[in-house]
Amino acid sequence: MVNKLFIIVHFQFEGFHHFPEAPNEVDFLRKPHRHIFHCEVKLPVTHNDRELEFIMVKQHLQRFLNEKYDFELGKRSCEMICEDLLAEITQKYGLRKDITISVLEDNENGGVLQT
Repeated sequence: MVNKLFIIVHFQFEGFHHFPEAPNEVDFLRKPHRHIFHCEVKLPVTHNDRELEFIMVKQHLQRFLNEKYDFELGKRSCEMICEDLLAEITQKYGLRKDITISVLEDNENGGVLQT
């Protein structure tokens, strides 16, 4: 059996977004509202001696989101934020298989992307 190694980073950021096409049952989502978005990124690594230093990965991704959005996400969903993170991870760390990214609103509900 071949073992797979991963690092996992958790971080959060504050932002406002809205869902203009929200169904009537949740029409309050049509207006801008605040969340603390909780992110978890699981990245494969090729060896067990800090190929990717997880503190540095966490700080980089947190800085990326804060600079990209500056609190205002517009119509962006959790799934869209996952895709933005994947694009940044690929640009910074190269194309990797078996990446998992989750973004949750207020650490409750959200989206997950797996490569």
